[in-house]
Formats: sequence, C-alpha cells, structure tokens
Amino acid sequence: MTLAQSYRRTAKAVLVVLALTGLAGCAMDKEDEVRAQIGDWVSLGDTSYFKSSMSCTAGVFEVEGVRITSLISKARSVATGMTLLKSGEAVAFDVKGLSPNAVSEQIMTKDLPQGLGVLSSGVAGKGCMDELTKNAYLRALLDPEAVLMFDPNGNVMAVLDRRNERLFFSRGTV
Repeated sequence: MTLAQSYRRTAKAVLVVLALTGLAGCAMDKEDEVRAQIGDWVSLGDTSYFKSSMSCTAGVFEVEGVRITSLISKARSVATGMTLLKSGEAVAFDVKGLSPNAVSEQIMTKDLPQGLGVLSSGVAGKGCMDELTKNAYLRALLDPEAVLMFDPNGNVMAVLDRRNERLFFSRGTV
C-alpha cells in the first residue's frame, strides 16, 4: 500500500467518524433529559409523543395527577409570574380563568421581550409536532383549566393539560 493510499483511507475514516458524530448531535434535546427537567414540575407517566430536531423539540407526557410540585414557583397572577421570570426562575402560571394563551398575551402586552421569549418557545415546538399533536396542543393552549409553565433558562415551555392529564413540552431555538 502506498503512502497516498494510506492517507486517503485515513481521511475517509475520519470523514465517516465526523459524519456519524454530526448525525448523533442533530437533536436539540434527549427524551430522558426533558423528562428529568419537567419531572420536577409534575409527576410524569408514559411518553405519548416525542420528537427533537436541530431547531425544535416537542413532547407529550401522561401525568400521574395534575398537582404541580413545589419544585417550580407557582404564580396566581401574571404580574407575580413575570417578576419571578425576571429573576430567572421557572414559573407555573396557575391563574384562575386564564388560558395559557391568555397568559402569554398578557405577558406580551406588559413586557414584549419577555413575552416573545414565551411565545417563541411555544410556537417553535410546533415544528416538531404531527397534526394530531398540534391540534391537542392548541386545545390545551386555549383551555382556562390548563397551566402555562415557562423556564427562561433554556426557553422551555410546557402546558399542563389538566382535563386530559397530560403535559405538552415545547422548545425551539430562540
């Protein structure tokens, strides 16, 4: 084998390794890492749906009860939740009578940059959802019984769908 052939073979091997490494890194999130994060907020059951790409992640998880744990700050008003978000805390907006969509609209009205962060995460995740999941997610976003959760560290948005005992996870590049 000549020296040139050896270099070509080595170069091909390096390219194959780099390509495989690149493919392994295409997903924004891993399911077990997402479950670990949101599992601190609610008690999770089975995963119903999960998809992650380079630009978005979407997941739907069954919940074992709709109780929100004490490991996420709960806000009973949008103003309180916004204060907590500004200090970098993850917040569950459990505002009576307001759907997650209405909460995000109020945040946008009061603080556009903060509101855009919440909205961007929620919208970007839709790119990783199939039609059935998108429709269920939209219904949860409009349900006043549902709870919007947002973690500004990582731009993670989740919606606790109390009626159907599931949690929607959404994240995108913002």
